[in-house]
Amino acid sequence: MHRRPGFGRVFIISEIHPQHSGDLADAYTMILQSKMAGADAVKVQLYDTERVHGNNLREYLQVSKEQLSDLKAYADSVRVDLFASVFDIERLEWCEELGFKYHKIASRSVKDESLCHTVISTGKPVFISLGMFDWRKEGLPYEGDNVTYFYCVAKYPTLLEEIEMPRFAPEHIAGYSDHSIGIAACVFAISRGAQYIEKHFTLNKSRQHSTEKAHLGSMDFDELRLLRQFADSISIMRSSSQ
Repeated sequence: MHRRPGFGRVFIISEIHPQHSGDLADAYTMILQSKMAGADAVKVQLYDTERVHGNNLREYLQVSKEQLSDLKAYADSVRVDLFASVFDIERLEWCEELGFKYHKIASRSVKDESLCHTVISTGKPVFISLGMFDWRKEGLPYEGDNVTYFYCVAKYPTLLEEIEMPRFAPEHIAGYSDHSIGIAACVFAISRGAQYIEKHFTLNKSRQHSTEKAHLGSMDFDELRLLRQFADSISIMRSSSQ
């Protein structure tokens, strides 16, 4: 069993999909900026757009196995972890072959039991977002010592009044995946015990497109750097208050 990352320090994940807009040069820049601003890991999404969305409008956002390998090599060179939300078994196998340390299951995939069980069975840390699952009514969907759940509102952007932030605990829900504007919700989540924060990262907040809805709710370099500072400060105060 692989040890879950992040214990003792808030683990910040910089999500660069779809903000890379299919431009690998931008993706490299985003990986580097994420590392420089204090992210612990950078995440992409791996899917077949026809299968997931029922059309090819997002085909330009698809990442091939070769491109994924190049991104992984670059992330390794700047010493930041790269991992992915996987939407099918084939792309999970890509990640396994490339030696990814952990995996993500997106909100829309939580009810895909076959995929989820296969991802969890790798034994690597698995992050699962609950934005499309009524966990308050149905409970948590999967068991496993390697599973970490993220509270999430699957709306882009999420209004602050739409967030019903839980109390976070390692054995229940330990992370928060944010789509709101700014970093206030992330800071609030950390103050309530969140050990993991995931938020989209962008080079240009003004870029809006029907297939790239998360730019407005994304963080830029300065916001990520500030989030890192807040997270570290709150972690110090949390540990000294226990």
